Amino acid sequence: MAELDVGGVKVKGGKGLAILMALGTMIGTLYGGFEVYKDYMDMKDKLANLDVGAVEARIDNAMVKLDEAIGYAKDVKNDLRSDVIQVEKAIGTVERRLRDMENENRFSIQEAKKWFDERTSSIDEKLTSMEERVNKN
Repeated sequence: MAELDVGGVKVKGGKGLAILMALGTMIGTLYGGFEVYKDYMDMKDKLANLDVGAVEARIDNAMVKLDEAIGYAKDVKNDLRSDVIQVEKAIGTVERRLRDMENENRFSIQEAKKWFDERTSSIDEKLTSMEERVNKN
């Protein structure tokens, strides 16, 4: 079995492996801690250099644009509402005109039927009288 002599202390097999694992864990933990500390310091610098006025100005600009968009949406909604009302009125007018035309057509058909019936009845009377004359002779 392999022995390791470190500072007068002899380390064999499993103990040496445990010591290496402990050292590796400790080194990895220190490296991770330093990286977190570095990230913290970088973020601290960024926050210290943050221009709050510029952020507020961008937020105010965004709010103005949002208010304009809301106003535009309300205008579009109102325009659509008035357009729908106009279309409904136009449809009502067309329906009324169609009903009036339908009534006029019915009346015209009835009048034409009366006229046709009067003409055919007089023709029927004439034909009947002619038949009677022909049959007498």
